[in-house]
Amino acid sequence: LAEILHEGEPDLYMEFFGVCFVKFFTTYGYDKILRVAGRHFRDFLHSIDQLHDSTRFSFPKMKSPLFHVTDEDENGAVLHYKSRRRGFQRYIVGQLKECALKFFKEKILVCVRDDISTNEYTHLVFRVDFNNFTARSIERRLMQGPKLHNVTSATFFQVFPFAIVLDHQLRIVHLGTAIKNIFPVGTVLSGRALEDVFRLVRPDITLEWDKVLSYGRHIVFVIESKIPLCTNPSAVGRKFGSNNTQIRLKGQMKLISDWNMIAFLCHPILATTEEMLSVGLFLRDLNFYDGSSEILIVGMQHARTLQVAIDKQHAWITKLQTSKSELQEWRRKGKHLLYSMMPRHIANMLQDGVLANSICESHKLLTILFGYSIDFKEVIQKLNPQQIVESINTTVNAFDQCAERFDVFKVETKADLSYMVVAGIQDRSVHPQRRESTTSQSTTNGFSISDELGSEMKNPLGLNQAELVAGLALELLKSSKKVINPITKQPFRVKFGFHSGPAVGGIVGAKNFQYCLFGDTVNTASRITTSGEPGRIHLSSTSYELLKDSPYFELQYKGKTELKGKGLFETYWLIGPTAIYISAIEHAAFDVDDAETLNSNIQQATMFENLTGTNFNHTSDNEMINVTRRPSVMSTINRRTSLLNGQCPFSAHFN
Repeated sequence: LAEILHEGEPDLYMEFFGVCFVKFFTTYGYDKILRVAGRHFRDFLHSIDQLHDSTRFSFPKMKSPLFHVTDEDENGAVLHYKSRRRGFQRYIVGQLKECALKFFKEKILVCVRDDISTNEYTHLVFRVDFNNFTARSIERRLMQGPKLHNVTSATFFQVFPFAIVLDHQLRIVHLGTAIKNIFPVGTVLSGRALEDVFRLVRPDITLEWDKVLSYGRHIVFVIESKIPLCTNPSAVGRKFGSNNTQIRLKGQMKLISDWNMIAFLCHPILATTEEMLSVGLFLRDLNFYDGSSEILIVGMQHARTLQVAIDKQHAWITKLQTSKSELQEWRRKGKHLLYSMMPRHIANMLQDGVLANSICESHKLLTILFGYSIDFKEVIQKLNPQQIVESINTTVNAFDQCAERFDVFKVETKADLSYMVVAGIQDRSVHPQRRESTTSQSTTNGFSISDELGSEMKNPLGLNQAELVAGLALELLKSSKKVINPITKQPFRVKFGFHSGPAVGGIVGAKNFQYCLFGDTVNTASRITTSGEPGRIHLSSTSYELLKDSPYFELQYKGKTELKGKGLFETYWLIGPTAIYISAIEHAAFDVDDAETLNSNIQQATMFENLTGTNFNHTSDNEMINVTRRPSVMSTINRRTSLLNGQCPFSAHFN
């Protein structure tokens, strides 16, 4: 900021950030901890280190700085700041000023008196000026009281079972009975240096008499055992105890003037009853006046309550995962149902918010196939309704299974068993303008890639639309011979025919959407079918032009055929597949198993792409998926016509 604004020094902004941080944590309720630190700002300075120590349960990995008041007078105090971080001195000044003003209505002055930092840590000595006369006067008045007789050492250690008494060399003179019990019998502790038995965890100072006295007035000390502890021999201890070989003691260093020794008045840091059992301690060993036993019991109850809450949360997570899986499955089924009702790109347009009745598009070339049963009308007069529905279902299901294997779209099925399929619509690669959506990118991409892959698997040879319809027609013809007429017990007599040409498509209906095709091509395809013969596949000259150079099918000239309302047309018969087509189908690049495996791999790659931001198309030569296919002759003919203000672009031609 100083470099960009060219105003003020960096220290100015660091102090400002310190002020802002106090306002920041006040918003989240942490100001309550500071408000109870003391009645006066002096008490707050003495309590900063203790407040930091109290946050160790919420932030166990935080290494808080050290604040220590070494001297004070009626005009202020000397505050030592020690931290392993660098460059935060003005940040601390801003925090101190804001805390004094916000919580104690004091305006203070802070300056750096001395800098005794080393390569390992920052150590600054602040002079903090504030009105300290009232607080010191109250403390002196409260300290006045009756003089009592000195207590005996036996009484002292009975009151403080975890006390450790140290001499001038900081050697252990005596320990409380509770501490002795946690070490194995026969362990010599008296006379040994404190640092031989315990390691000083907090504060980060060297163990010297003067420093311990200075810091002990206001700083909480934490030490940790260095030598092995005795194990709990009881069955309960063996069952619930851990392999914990250390114990931490927390308390204050106090000078006992009559003894000329320092007494470390402490208690064990125990988070759970398991930890207490692991070091061989029981509730009877703890101090009754400091609340240690009560904290453990309450903590155990809270732990049980928390565990119940965690179990419930896990149950909800499991239920949520199950619901998510079900949602994805239903979404997949919904997509599948939607794609069976209308072409894929139309369904995507509807999902992107395009108004249904505004969708109208032209197709320069489509190939439309009709299948028509000539004896079904006579049969239904002799069947009951249930048999009629069963016959229709049997036929339609058989035809649908065939159509599912080809890249075509089934437009409709009528009650007279006329079956309409179109190829060429699915060739479109439409990328409409998407509106803002809350749908995750992974979900959207997952469907699009699998859809594109599905088209590739349904057309592994790269056939054009007429070739696709020809292959489908042969499959439908074969399948129709397996559909039995319940009256004659013979296969239904079915005519098949297809024609290629332009058409217009769009959504019809405001409630129940249906994709319909309009134009002369539809009528001509229907006439081609009805003018054919049962058990044969009839096609127009337009479709013949798309098939005559194909090595996959055998065609035969039928001659000129009279089409109702249209006159004479040259038409052809589709005789059957060639040996090349049969061989190519058998050795297609994708069989069913490979398709499923590739689909799974593509979905995993899509997930990886969404997580890492990697473009799926940018793969190495070894990793690129090469799909060998013959270019589709008509794959680039059809193009989407833009929507103009929600109106059909061909509406002017029909007025």
